[in-house]
Amino acid sequence: MRVLILDASYENTLAIVRHLGKIKSVEISVVGHYRLSISFFSRFCKRKFIIENPNNNEGLFLEQLLNILKNEQYDLLIPVGYKTNKICVRNQDEIKKLTRLIVPSIDSFNIAINKVECCKLAEKLGLGFPISWQPKSIADINDIPINFPIVIKSPQEIGKSAVKFVRSSDNLKKELTKMINLYKSENIQLPLMQELIVGTVYCFSAYYENGVCKSYFMHKRIREFPINVGSSVCAESIYEEELLVIGKKLLDYLNWNGVAIIEFKKDERDGIYKLIEINPKFWSGIELAIVSGVNFPYFLIQNIKGEEIIHNNKYKMNLRFQRIPYGELNHFFSKPLTFIHIIRDLFRSKNDIWFSDIMPNLLQIFIVPFHLFKRIMGKSS
Repeated sequence: MRVLILDASYENTLAIVRHLGKIKSVEISVVGHYRLSISFFSRFCKRKFIIENPNNNEGLFLEQLLNILKNEQYDLLIPVGYKTNKICVRNQDEIKKLTRLIVPSIDSFNIAINKVECCKLAEKLGLGFPISWQPKSIADINDIPINFPIVIKSPQEIGKSAVKFVRSSDNLKKELTKMINLYKSENIQLPLMQELIVGTVYCFSAYYENGVCKSYFMHKRIREFPINVGSSVCAESIYEEELLVIGKKLLDYLNWNGVAIIEFKKDERDGIYKLIEINPKFWSGIELAIVSGVNFPYFLIQNIKGEEIIHNNKYKMNLRFQRIPYGELNHFFSKPLTFIHIIRDLFRSKNDIWFSDIMPNLLQIFIVPFHLFKRIMGKSS
């Protein structure tokens, strides 16, 4: 089976390449936009393609991707990042003429990437969500009774961090204006304002086929990057019956197809899970699920083969996983006092360092200082 995987520079792509590449009957090709994309250096990557970055030119990216699919015989296409998923979902009829693609409907995808619509859906289903405000203009915030602290965020997924903390009304207008200017090229609405929920992040992830849940996995975050607004760099597998019920309720309603992960915060004030977002794609910490016994990427292979997918009711519980180069190293540089916890977890956790496929990890370690330098320069400017 020949599989084409997009987004070669992402670490979740690398995890998928490695775990599918170990299967002898699967041949992996990878599409990226940079010569130094980490997945290109994996020994499991049999062929690589460098095409236009969809963040620069969606139309050209799609044209070049379709050309690859027309010229090569691939059994399955796997988009990984937000932007490539959006393009594939919205052009799925054309892509499916050339290869198999397992993604949700356009309507379901559009609800999932819109945080305002997700809050409306949570309210409709009787689920918890943060108190939210969305002004029609900057001037409107003077008439909104806001209880600080709050977070302001893009009302829709844009594939990059779009969250700011505001602790008083003094700099609210300034932060709103900065976010509008920062993301104006994305044609987003005015930022969404939400109460700050204090609590642990819990995630429900699942694989669906035409509205039917075939398998699921749950975890909680131990550490994240960027601090307080990022993805997990250390997480632990769990099982929570309530989390299963509310996670399935959301995806069942959306008649989901493919993979998704739903992020909740368990509010310290009332113990209620509050919906933060629905992420309609493979997530950064996918490898924790795989090593715990729920191999989401392989479900796509089984789907293509027509094999029955059987959920692993005994996936490993309380298993910790660390994303070290792009995760724990960045977390440490941002919060050095967590050093002892990071080191302690090294002795009891699985991690994403593969000595049998070490080149991508060496490249990651080489790249981290450049990311750190860019963040420092960005803050100083």
